[in-house]
Amino acid sequence: MQKNEFHKPVLLETVLKFLITDIDGIYFDGTLGGGGYSEAILKKLSSEGIVIATDLDDAAINFCRKKFEGEKRISLVKDNFKNIKNILNDLNIDKINGAVLDLGISSYQIDTASEGFSYRFDSVLDLRFDKSQGRPTYEIINELEANQLAAIMKNYGEEKFAHKIAREIENYSKRNKIKSTKEIVEIVSKVTPKHKLNDTLSRIFQAFRIYVNDELKNLKDFLNEVINVIKSGGRIVIVSYHSLEDRIVKEFFNQNSQECSCPKEYDRCLCGKKLRLKKLTKKIITPDEAEIKSNPRSRSAKLRAAEVL
Repeated sequence: MQKNEFHKPVLLETVLKFLITDIDGIYFDGTLGGGGYSEAILKKLSSEGIVIATDLDDAAINFCRKKFEGEKRISLVKDNFKNIKNILNDLNIDKINGAVLDLGISSYQIDTASEGFSYRFDSVLDLRFDKSQGRPTYEIINELEANQLAAIMKNYGEEKFAHKIAREIENYSKRNKIKSTKEIVEIVSKVTPKHKLNDTLSRIFQAFRIYVNDELKNLKDFLNEVINVIKSGGRIVIVSYHSLEDRIVKEFFNQNSQECSCPKEYDRCLCGKKLRLKKLTKKIITPDEAEIKSNPRSRSAKLRAAEVL
């Protein structure tokens, strides 16, 4: 595997523009992947600068250990980015200058059959980032009832035909226990118009991936932790790909960039809420046509950034 084959970083120059405020600073890359952001950050930093990068995927960690071999300014940690406070404590670091997340899955995960993230390949239906933690998706699917399956596809994938597909999955799993991605493709194909099949499968796989990895809760936990470990003037940069993820980031930035949240009819503040963030992006930033053309998987990316006060 060549260095540029693992994943192509999205909105790279924009991320760097918002993230880096001190070339001697400490930066956290919570979604290491192929190391695209980390590599670019290191190039901008001085010899005193430091990058701490985390990922749950063994393939990403192993790939980047080779990629950054001999680079003493980076620490690679296999862990969930939501544990940022503990990760920094283990490294004897109190505060950092900025943190970035790219909440998409890597091209390696999508294009490698054995990873089980894509409906394009026949493989075990797993969808876990860390195969040593939790339970694979196929086990969960075989245990859930149709209404539970539909809720996952509707809530996390915004799938219109969730109930119809869920009933088909339930009927199939009663006869044969589901194990592979191919089985899901065959089941969904029976109840989905051919011209809508790929989009439907994308939403379904995304929904179960978000569910099995508890991605939305992890994002909320991270935001609640990261705001406390970034120095005043430091930055938080988040690239999301799903409307639910973007909504979480937007609401967090909005809530923490406003002071008193008491009702207007109160004559004085009772909540004691303090201003903690300054929003740097009034609206989401998306890739331009040139980037989408060179990297079609970037098309749904949405970037938001904020500064800690």
